[in-house]
Amino acid sequence: MVEDSQIKKWFSEGLITQQQAQTMQADVVAHRKERSSDKLIVVISTIGAILLGVGAVLFVASNWQVLSSLTKVFLMTGATFGVSYLGYLFAYDRGNLPKVGAALLFLGALLFGATIFLVAQIYHVQANSHFLVLLWLAGILPLVYVLASVPIAALSVLLLFIWIALFLFGDRGWASNDWIALPVLYLVSGVLLFEAGGLHYQWEKLQTVARTYRIGALKVGMLSLFLLTFRFFSGHYEYWNPVAGDQISPQIRTGIALVAAVAVLLAVGNLLRNPSKSETWRIEGGISLGLVGLALLFFFFPSATNIYVLIFNLTLAGCIGVLIAIGYQREDIRIVNMGMSYLSLLVVVRYFDFFWSLLSRSTFFMVGGAVLVLGGIALEQKRRQLKARFSK
Repeated sequence: MVEDSQIKKWFSEGLITQQQAQTMQADVVAHRKERSSDKLIVVISTIGAILLGVGAVLFVASNWQVLSSLTKVFLMTGATFGVSYLGYLFAYDRGNLPKVGAALLFLGALLFGATIFLVAQIYHVQANSHFLVLLWLAGILPLVYVLASVPIAALSVLLLFIWIALFLFGDRGWASNDWIALPVLYLVSGVLLFEAGGLHYQWEKLQTVARTYRIGALKVGMLSLFLLTFRFFSGHYEYWNPVAGDQISPQIRTGIALVAAVAVLLAVGNLLRNPSKSETWRIEGGISLGLVGLALLFFFFPSATNIYVLIFNLTLAGCIGVLIAIGYQREDIRIVNMGMSYLSLLVVVRYFDFFWSLLSRSTFFMVGGAVLVLGGIALEQKRRQLKARFSK
């Protein structure tokens, strides 16, 4: 989008007339108003769709004892297909209300999941069964690929990570320390989804879906990496080593190894083909392989020292720097914001780690408060500058 400063510069250099400059400025203002209006419509439609879904579920719940099992299933199934049909009608068939239609389709995906769990409850199926989440995921994935729906793609990402945890933990029971392996499991799973998202760039229709997958993978991967910077997950205490010995059950070890293997294969495929046509594809692939390798090294060859804590801290700092650099290069404010958010979080956490026992409490909080305020001001100003630059 053309910036106001560019229009003024072209006018001052005599490249355009005053009338052309005024017309271009009017077009810029109109475009900004239309984009703001679209965002408002999306927010209102989404909130309305969620309220409708909550109302439908509450209606069935409040009349649970009165309604028969067949009536409950009929109501929820009818609501799911009815809402989905209206969403398709508005967004694709007629195309006159695309934002509202997308919100209704998302509501249909939510109601589909609610219907599955309702039927499971009627027939006394355990609610934490991974099969229910897998069934929900399998039911909405066709909508992702047929309609290229970004909200439903985001929902599928959430369901994928829930299913992974439930598949390895939920039905088979939690061993004594299996849960401590979740950051490693989600780190390699995040790499897997990131690389799978990259392969989706081969199809032009799925460009937005590919980005949704990769953003979701980045969020999960960065959070997992952040958790692994703590001694509780990757370090060693006098009587505690998180993943040492036989504390982790064989199915978790096998699951992590399989997920890591698939992630490596996908990363190699992206490195060979570069379907996203990215200028930084070698960096992305190298980091993906490096993260998988580090996760496997830590998990299968734990140390009785805190060396991995240092390594994960350095790795997180490096990933933050890469995120900010790539986001700035691509003028992608979401990636820049993610990098800056984790930079702020890392600084705050490490400040507490290093200075809590070294400084008096008053000095600790005054210095920390001053650093955070000044750092927050600097980061917010830089973020606003980048956002203004990238959105024009």
